[in-house]
Amino acid sequence: MRSAAVLLTALFLPGASAAPGHPAAHDRRQLEQLAQHYLQRRADKVTAVAQTPGFGVPVTQALAAVLRVDEAKLDRRRERHEKLPHGGYSRAEVTTELRRTTVDPDGSVVVHLHEVTDLYFAKSTTFDHTSYGMPHVLVFERGPAGWVLAAATRPPGSKCGLPPETQFCGHLSER
Repeated sequence: MRSAAVLLTALFLPGASAAPGHPAAHDRRQLEQLAQHYLQRRADKVTAVAQTPGFGVPVTQALAAVLRVDEAKLDRRRERHEKLPHGGYSRAEVTTELRRTTVDPDGSVVVHLHEVTDLYFAKSTTFDHTSYGMPHVLVFERGPAGWVLAAATRPPGSKCGLPPETQFCGHLSER
């Protein structure tokens, strides 16, 4: 009987360890802060806020290549908007709401969150800001120095539609 229990335990343990889990509370807080900082810096790229290279969080080499392209597009977008009657955006205020986090079997953490951003016009006399909200899925990996952003996407099944100023999606991205 005892050997049967050991055998059953050995069979079920690998399956249990492959199931997604939840990160520790301190990791969850740290990931939430990294996600907030990333999305704030991304929104700042289309504003008159002093520009610094990068998105303010450690990223994988593969994502860094994608973000360099995004950064150039965001810079062009900021320059285009500065020439409009509203003078572009003076600043951005980003808030995020963490929806859920899961630890994948490979140790990466998938973070689902919702972003709400207010972009304030530099010169508008009619409206002082515009707002958008959208869901994000961010994937973080544990690196030697801490968490590293590995992917930044929209949730499966989400529609592209007309993306906000800080995102790119399909043929409408380069408006």
